[in-house]
Amino acid sequence: MYVLYAGNREEVAAKSTLFDEHFEPMLRKLETWSREGNVGHIPEISQYLQVCRWPFRKMEYSFALDVLLEHLKPGDRYLDAGCGVTPLCQVIAARGVQTDACDVDRQLIDHLRALNTEFIYGCRVTFSCQDLTRTTFADATFDAISCISVLEHIPAASDQLAIMELLRILKPGGILALTVDYTPPAAGERHSSFNRYVQRALTLAQQGDIAGIGRGVIRKVRAQQAVLNGTAHVARSANQCFEVSHLEQDIAPLLPSEEIMSRLPFSRDLRSFTPDHARQFWHIDNLYDVRHTRAVLPAAIAVRKMA
Repeated sequence: MYVLYAGNREEVAAKSTLFDEHFEPMLRKLETWSREGNVGHIPEISQYLQVCRWPFRKMEYSFALDVLLEHLKPGDRYLDAGCGVTPLCQVIAARGVQTDACDVDRQLIDHLRALNTEFIYGCRVTFSCQDLTRTTFADATFDAISCISVLEHIPAASDQLAIMELLRILKPGGILALTVDYTPPAAGERHSSFNRYVQRALTLAQQGDIAGIGRGVIRKVRAQQAVLNGTAHVARSANQCFEVSHLEQDIAPLLPSEEIMSRLPFSRDLRSFTPDHARQFWHIDNLYDVRHTRAVLPAAIAVRKMA
């Protein structure tokens, strides 16, 4: 597994050339369409026109493109699992690949269908609403699947079910490319995690969001229940970043042993990064006040399903 990290803008540029070559042109098409007022019913688009250009996302999409463009050919079938409104699926469809894109948000999928994305991008994508833990696709449907920054939104042990489902619908010999939000380890990791939970609760209390505190407690209790009933080794709730323990104990054992090596210069040593690296990374474009930024980096892996 890789950590997608850069220490400065020059390094971001060197590691995201595939984004600039293939993804950015699609964003510009969407930007033109949005500027003309044609996407008023999809507020996520204006947001993601910015988010997709963050260093975090540029390197995620470059990693995925490095794998997908190398292994997919015209006539193959590909799925963007948890597509949101990003044009990754259109980048692949434009190369003559039969492309599907799915998301659990039914309203978003309905909006994307109504938007007529084929007119915007000049290529066809089939959209569907799917729960990644139980899709309606047949066994061995796709030659490649990508799942970019989706699994962290799915709690344990449903994240494991999603991986098994994606492998079910992937053809033998097919490629699965995954990225997740990853929190690097720090000294006193468990104590640090507890402090984050307490700080989050205090923030919600100051905002008067008592219901938010309640929802957080329920998520943590359910995460612990998943460990107690044996469906997960490490507790992780929805929207909680993955840590080394989650990846090593619950995720990596499910993935095929044949890993696809990235041609991009990313590190494979998860433990060589610290929260300070993450904060430095987020400060490259001054996106957040680094004193209050969650320490998160993208982690990524691509594997080939065994025959």
